[in-house]
Order: sequence, then C-alpha cells, then structure tokens
Amino acid sequence: MAHLSLNQYLTKVQHAFRNGDGLAAATLFSFKHAHVANRRLQLEKPESDCQNYFDPPYDELVAAHLKCCWAVANSDFLSAYGCQALVVQYPLKY
Repeated sequence: MAHLSLNQYLTKVQHAFRNGDGLAAATLFSFKHAHVANRRLQLEKPESDCQNYFDPPYDELVAAHLKCCWAVANSDFLSAYGCQALVVQYPLKY
C-alpha cells in the first residue's frame, strides 16, 4: 500500500467507514502500516482534500492522521503528538 495515491487512500478510508469495517479502518490509521512511509500521503495541509471526500467530523479525523504522517516524516514530533492525540481522542468527542 506504500504506492497508493492520495485519492486511492481516501477512497479506501471512505469505503471502510461506509461499510462499518473497523478492521480496515484501523489498518488505514495504523502507524505500523506501510502507507505511513508513502510520501504522497504525507501532507502538511490535507484539510481541503479530506473535505472533498468526507463530511464533518470525519474529515478532521482523516486530515489529522495525514498531517501526523507528514510531521513524523519531517521529525516534527511535537506536531505529530498533537495530531495523533486528536485522532486517538476523536471517539470521545462524539
């Protein structure tokens, strides 16, 4: 999955959400998965792309994960922590 385009990744996440496939969604948000090393998915500002695929509040969740991938790849661990905290706490907000 390291070769996925952004659109392919977002489509896979959208499919997992729509089908209630928690295992697939968990894989797509896992930092143990190969997609994290994909430069095409490491975006500093993914919000507009995510808004095109997802309704709120899911757009925020996906954007935070992609931003976290970017932050880790750029050794910005403080930002990565903030993004990952948002992803992990997301279910508690809603």
